[in-house]
Amino acid sequence: MTRPLKRLLLTGFEPFGEVRVNPSWECVKGLDGEVWGGRVLVRAVRLPVSYARGPARLREELETFRPDAVAMFGVAQKRAALSLERVAANRCDASIADNDGAAREGPIDPAGPAARESTLPLERIRAAIARAGVPVEWSDDAGGYLCNRVFWEARSAFAGPAGFIHVPPFEAVGEEALRRAVRAAAEAVAFEEVPLAVAQFAPVPGDVAANLARIAALFDEAAAKGARLVLFPELATTGLALRDVPAAARVALRPADPRLAPLRDRVDATGIPLALGAAEAGRGALFNSAFLLLPGRPPLVYRKQRLFGHDHAWAQPGDGGGPWDTPLGRVGVAICHDVVYSDIAAAARGCDLVLMPTNWIGDTGPGEYLAAFPCPVLAADRAGEEDGILFAGRGGLYVDGEARPGAGAPLTIAGFRRPAL
Repeated sequence: MTRPLKRLLLTGFEPFGEVRVNPSWECVKGLDGEVWGGRVLVRAVRLPVSYARGPARLREELETFRPDAVAMFGVAQKRAALSLERVAANRCDASIADNDGAAREGPIDPAGPAARESTLPLERIRAAIARAGVPVEWSDDAGGYLCNRVFWEARSAFAGPAGFIHVPPFEAVGEEALRRAVRAAAEAVAFEEVPLAVAQFAPVPGDVAANLARIAALFDEAAAKGARLVLFPELATTGLALRDVPAAARVALRPADPRLAPLRDRVDATGIPLALGAAEAGRGALFNSAFLLLPGRPPLVYRKQRLFGHDHAWAQPGDGGGPWDTPLGRVGVAICHDVVYSDIAAAARGCDLVLMPTNWIGDTGPGEYLAAFPCPVLAADRAGEEDGILFAGRGGLYVDGEARPGAGAPLTIAGFRRPAL
């Protein structure tokens, strides 16, 4: 399933007065037509420096492009940092005329409020520009010229996120740096950087209580580090080597099993989702499953579809499950050997993130298979040795088949770009 693209409108201005090259337009025009993460279509528009034509051009784009968010840029010649404008003032009072030779003085809307606040995620934008290594500052004065005028227009005519950012001239910070900062700011409107945790440990074979206690401790550690989701490996509650159906039945869990209550309580108390692999007793059979625990909801279940190795001694092939809408977007699941098959990757179309609990066997990681997935894959591998197999803990956030950051740590925090529109 695919979903309609969200739409982000970016605006810059044409040259005016002594500004022969307007960096606001030069920085956004190259983003026009890009599709980010398979989710966000970007349109860049150059606005006239005209009291009559500038707001009218903006309204035309709002009506025809129908954006989900609007981020506007203009140049402030005397500034040396990107200025995040917090308010649009209800006034025009610039000392220079526009490109049509017209000047304006007085309120924009005599019946309107004194100011309208930006509805862009300004703190997220500030952090993104800072990470890009470019100076950024707050501003409560967007001026009295066209920048302030179209800022006011957007906040009056558009109900979604909208706001204005002043950029310095290229000479102040460098052209490459300014282009990088504008892209970072625009991407921060469309996406939120969310920390996700991958917890990798060596389960005690067959000891559900010990493994659940270890999972709870790692969850608490991840929550303390700010994680917004914690993923554990395949069969994290039991270990890999379940010899037969009776052995698996003794350690299998149901999604509403009372033994999972401490984990469900943690999820409800913190608001942080948790996903883990477990042997499941359900529907009269045993499955290699993943339980996704979300705050205030019954557990969601994915059942491994493509069995491998030890699975054949006890488990039945499952019918998958999901994807599901969650606070992180649309999330799918695939367990270990599932990802080898192209139909599983194709089924992730429309997902924002896929969770992959795994006990990955072999000398190389799953990257070559995860490259086929149309979205990032968060993988949690196990560590330690069991049944003569040494596990390397190859988890991490895989983007285009490459793990970011590297694998191997017992607890790794990875940054996921969650769609925010």
